Amino acid sequence: MNLVEETDIGALSSFFKGKIGHRRAAFFMRILTIDRLNRTYDKSSGYSGTGFSGRFLNDIGVNYLVGNAERLKQLPEGAFITVSNHPYGGLDGLMLIDLIARIRPDFRVMVNKTLSMVKTLRDNFISVTSRDNENESVAMASMRGIRETVSHLRNGHPVGFFPSGAISDLSLKEMRIRDRQWQEGVIHLIHSARVPVLPVRFFDGNSPFFYFLGLLNWRVRLLRLPYEVFNKRGQRPRIGIGNIISVEEQERFHNPLELGEFLRKSVYEMPLPAFTEEKLQSHN
Repeated sequence: MNLVEETDIGALSSFFKGKIGHRRAAFFMRILTIDRLNRTYDKSSGYSGTGFSGRFLNDIGVNYLVGNAERLKQLPEGAFITVSNHPYGGLDGLMLIDLIARIRPDFRVMVNKTLSMVKTLRDNFISVTSRDNENESVAMASMRGIRETVSHLRNGHPVGFFPSGAISDLSLKEMRIRDRQWQEGVIHLIHSARVPVLPVRFFDGNSPFFYFLGLLNWRVRLLRLPYEVFNKRGQRPRIGIGNIISVEEQERFHNPLELGEFLRKSVYEMPLPAFTEEKLQSHN
């Protein structure tokens, strides 16, 4: 099973369509390591959920560390929300599912087109991008995803958000890697959900060159993303778990945007904790 097909490349430009275009697509898939990504994905494609995530992370040589892992033992029994920064653009979603869904297999993450391509994790995704219907507009897909999210929370299940909706980028003004402004729609949804919120911070990210490419063009940076999956071998990505923010604490913020700013600070101002390799197992 492939993660990215030649037809996906063809959809990017007419340059990759037709018999000659397909050859061009195959060539680009080789030089961009997409073919290697497909082979690695295929090895674990018979699994789903944390069965897939654990095997895939192991195959690419990524073993993440968890700070304040004991806080995961305090997760609510019913619905809750996680909010995270988005420095990787794919691996962070995979690591988040691998971490939280081991405890709560009903955990799902709201994702965009990039992550929704991982078919083995569809049960753990709520996509805000059209996946199966080419005639479905972005707005329609987004509304469907929001309704699905609200229903999932109301039924007592947890949901994860990357509120920026896009990969973190390099801010020349601040001279650091940071999320772009968090989406107001997501913040309003969190404000109205009235469930506990768990901040999760990814302390590391992609290579400096990846973020430099983003200064040139986001499409060029996107082409680099498959390579960024494999250059993490032997690295120990660090994930910090914040304190759970209760509904009562959230009620101090009558304005959703004020709540959003507080949640963002809860992620970005999280102190660097001590890290362990602990991965908690499912309660089920």
